[in-house]
Amino acid sequence: MKPLSIEQITQITQTQASAQPDLQITALCSLENAHEGGICYVTSLEKPELFEKLNASAIFVPASAKDTTLPFKGVLLYAANPEWAFVLLMKYVDAQFQKHTPGIHPTAVIHPQAKLGQNVSVGAYTVIEEGAVIGDNTVIFPQCYIGKEVTIGKNCYIYPQVVIREQCVLKDYVILQAGAKIGSDGFGFMFHEGRHQKIPQIGNVVIGNDVEIQSNTCIDRAKITSTTVGDNTKIDNLVQIGHNVNIGMSSICCAQVGVAGTTDIGNGVILAGQVGLAGHMKVGDRVQVGAQSGVMSSIPAGQTYLGYPAMPQREALKQMAILRKLPDVYKQFQQFQKEMQAFQNLSFWQRLKKLLGR
Repeated sequence: MKPLSIEQITQITQTQASAQPDLQITALCSLENAHEGGICYVTSLEKPELFEKLNASAIFVPASAKDTTLPFKGVLLYAANPEWAFVLLMKYVDAQFQKHTPGIHPTAVIHPQAKLGQNVSVGAYTVIEEGAVIGDNTVIFPQCYIGKEVTIGKNCYIYPQVVIREQCVLKDYVILQAGAKIGSDGFGFMFHEGRHQKIPQIGNVVIGNDVEIQSNTCIDRAKITSTTVGDNTKIDNLVQIGHNVNIGMSSICCAQVGVAGTTDIGNGVILAGQVGLAGHMKVGDRVQVGAQSGVMSSIPAGQTYLGYPAMPQREALKQMAILRKLPDVYKQFQQFQKEMQAFQNLSFWQRLKKLLGR
């Protein structure tokens, strides 16, 4: 990063510094690799001894640190939220590094009837088909395919080897990481006359504002209408979203989630890694589903589910606790079986005496 003075950093992050406004910061760092010239952050003052060994030149600390003395030799920057202040600084530093080459690369193939807004960049060997519309300040990296009549909004980033098929829609500030595939045919077939016959998938995909979809994720187009992803939703690597799925606003799908077709997912939902959702169901707002869970039926709003098949968290934890005891229970059962076998081998009078305790 280019050096920044403490004064510049306070302006970027809206924080206050304890001293040395001219001190130059040359790197962002974590607590574990703090070094001279670096800046890091802490969210708690519970371990003041941490500051004695810290080699960073500056650190974001909670605003409450103004009322205490910390054994830190560098500059303290007081923030209402130290982590967010650090993120703001990261955003500023990241924005200074231009990841793409501005302009239209000569090897890009752009149909004459495609429309590009102002300040659009298109990388090498990218193809933009007839009727596509690209909004202002959008960046399309090399080796992408933009199909016919695709609409992409303003300030989007389309990283290398992304495919956006015909008639799909991306609104503003969308990020598609490398290898994402938007608008492939839904997995729709009808068994007829002894064969799986393909059902045409003539709908599209509509992706809302401020959505990020990460590498090698696939979102299938709808059979007739639209597969939709709501504003501010974030989808991790290697996720499969089936046709006719609707995902609400500000939801999160972690790595390797699989959502079967015609599933409605609400707002603020969190699906942890490798969660699988059977099709034709509804997941309510603010639902959380634990990693590797298999959801077989609809979940009401506000619930936390775990397990396979997924069930309410409390019930799932009870079952897990019982399963941990299963080896001991099995040993007791085996011992009981042995005793019962021995009892059955006794004669009638021996059994009677044993039962009478004689």
